[in-house]
Amino acid sequence: MLSVPAPAGAAPPPGHPPGAGPVPAAIAGPAGPAGPAGPDERDRPARHDARYLRAAHQANMAGIEAGQLAGTKDVAPQLADLGAQFVADNTQLDAELRRTAAAVGVELPTKPNRDQQVVLGRLRDADGDRFERLFVASEASAHKRAIRRNETELDRGTEPEAKQYAQESTPILQTHYDDLRALAAELGLPRPG
Repeated sequence: MLSVPAPAGAAPPPGHPPGAGPVPAAIAGPAGPAGPAGPDERDRPARHDARYLRAAHQANMAGIEAGQLAGTKDVAPQLADLGAQFVADNTQLDAELRRTAAAVGVELPTKPNRDQQVVLGRLRDADGDRFERLFVASEASAHKRAIRRNETELDRGTEPEAKQYAQESTPILQTHYDDLRALAAELGLPRPG
């Protein structure tokens, strides 16, 4: 651990005995004990905001792929149309998310998370009625989670850019969710809760 001498006349931080030598940098920080964080600390996004942006990016990637799959299956035309809308909207949302992540210094994953990949695998293997049921149920669940994730970001986030993304993407996600519920009713599928 890197140690830095405490500034002359400065009291040691709690738990660091007087006269015990330099104050560890982890306690002292670049500006000394209990001083403001240095540029590296200040420029890093909060852990919550970084997790949010990564999860939202993975959800966008999964939504794009699910929507693309809907266009390749033997399904009701309105479901294929909704899939195409998901591709268009999630592509646009993800472009904005990538700009946001770059602005706040968050590195994004390159593929959906493990659970999303499992669902996508099931969608790839399904067709017809089975695909329709799975698509509506899985996408409704994913959109519900995404809306809750946005609400949490708006409540707990600290990065203005990430919060703005959450604010602006929520109405689109809500529209998708509402469209999935309406589609389920139209196709006679179980209506997502």
